[in-house]
Amino acid sequence: MLELDSGCTPPKWKRPEDVMKMHRMKMKKRALQARFVKSMDTNPPGEVPTGRMPISQRSPAKNPFRRKTPVKNKKQMDARDTLKRARVEYDDDNACTSNLSKLIRDCESIPSVTSYSQYPALDESVISFVDVLRTVNAVACVEDDVEEIKGEGQLPIDWTLRTKVRFLSPNPFPWSQKIKTCEEASATTGFVRCLDTENIENSLDTSPNSRFHQCCMAWQHPSLPWVDLIHRGPRVAIKDSASAVPSINANPFFKESLFTHWIDSFRSLFQLVRANQCPYFYVLANAFTCTFRASSVGGYEELNAMIYPTTQGLRDVLKREDIEFTMPLLEEDEHSSEIFTKKTLEDAKTGEDEEPERWLETMGAEKSEIKRLQSSQSELVSSRQRKIDSTKESLVVVTGVEAQALFNWLINCRSTVSNTGPHAGIPPTLLAPVAFTGATLTPLKVRQSTVKVDGQSYNSIEVKGPVLPDAVYNFCDLLSTSLKKFTATFANLESTKPFTLASESKKEYCNSQKSEDKAIHLFGQQNLSDCGLRDSVLKKFCSASTKAFDSVKYTKDDGYFIS
Repeated sequence: MLELDSGCTPPKWKRPEDVMKMHRMKMKKRALQARFVKSMDTNPPGEVPTGRMPISQRSPAKNPFRRKTPVKNKKQMDARDTLKRARVEYDDDNACTSNLSKLIRDCESIPSVTSYSQYPALDESVISFVDVLRTVNAVACVEDDVEEIKGEGQLPIDWTLRTKVRFLSPNPFPWSQKIKTCEEASATTGFVRCLDTENIENSLDTSPNSRFHQCCMAWQHPSLPWVDLIHRGPRVAIKDSASAVPSINANPFFKESLFTHWIDSFRSLFQLVRANQCPYFYVLANAFTCTFRASSVGGYEELNAMIYPTTQGLRDVLKREDIEFTMPLLEEDEHSSEIFTKKTLEDAKTGEDEEPERWLETMGAEKSEIKRLQSSQSELVSSRQRKIDSTKESLVVVTGVEAQALFNWLINCRSTVSNTGPHAGIPPTLLAPVAFTGATLTPLKVRQSTVKVDGQSYNSIEVKGPVLPDAVYNFCDLLSTSLKKFTATFANLESTKPFTLASESKKEYCNSQKSEDKAIHLFGQQNLSDCGLRDSVLKKFCSASTKAFDSVKYTKDDGYFIS
């Protein structure tokens, strides 16, 4: 064995400081190689890399012996800084402009997006700047080519009863408020006989003045000139302008005589609707408004009637009278309408709650506690049903033989007559487009004038009175054939608005009917040929194309715009 000196190290062993020295050399070598590669990437082609940072990128060496020049004026310093920043911004703008120009030139050399079929090797994600501009221009051209919104060719039917309508037009109307004797006679004859003076040959005066005044009439019962019988109902505020006039209740003979004549008129009008000799009529009662419509009118195949507004008490009375009804505007989880039928009434009478009551008895509950639970449950149900009182959801619809039952109930119901107020002792008002027993021919009040709106003069015609749905259609039809543009604004009887909403809900059902069901409506339209409406108007009333509106704008080119 070799003897080792304590002060030396074996030849094959490495000392720690030698290992660290070799490690430092490797690290410096790697850093030098990385710097060399980076300089190769940044240097332009043909330039030999030196491994050092370019002189232009080096920060200038600081002279430690440099004397600082004092700033004599702060304004000069600020001006110098401003000039320096302006030069930098100018250089940046030039660089951005040159880069953008270069980008556009490069993008123009890239194939268009539409030419991928010629270059299948290109990726579809490559989109040139020029293609983007072309796409934007194409979208702008498409937006310019969009056609303007057109109005409706014909006015939809609205079952809302109007109390006033005002027509405005920049052009003069083809008629005047001053009507001649022959024009007034022809207008009255044409309305009473339900003649279509425009399309049927006759010896009557067919001037625009006569045709316009033929639309300004309605049949009404009773007719009391000193009392406004149109604006009645719980939702309309009525000024007691007839406080000095003695009430009908003051004389029982007058009250009974008036109600007896009303029964005759109501029965005559209902028979006309059943025989398809009258399309519809309105009943303006003390607490609600009702409309009866003939079969095939409003999308219903049978005779139908609507009542609004209703309360829980009124609906309970209809149930006790075994009158089946639906509530089409009441939204439920499974059904779109709440149906009360005789079967549900019989089930309620037999008592379906006997099983829960027996179960509670078997559980040891006392009878007093069971009655308390039942009363609380019924009170909860009643409170839920009372929430819809006097809302649009409270509208009630009856059809078929149930409409006959509703008529029998109304004709014997004395609660439809008010006992107080200006309408005390006066039976409900009946309004219809055709004549009936005891009806009074009521002319509408017409006033013609000139008004200014936004500095522009317009010709105005205001019609006041019971404007029925067919009269609105006749007015607009006559104006559309005489004027290039006009607007119409309506004042509505709010208690009749839900009638149109119920017809709109029926429209979806009618549109989904089969061809044979639609043939039934065509057959019903033929049966209503003598109901007093013109053929074009009758076709609209037999369809389900209804829509509520408060104003109408008409132009010759675009049609009707409603809102």
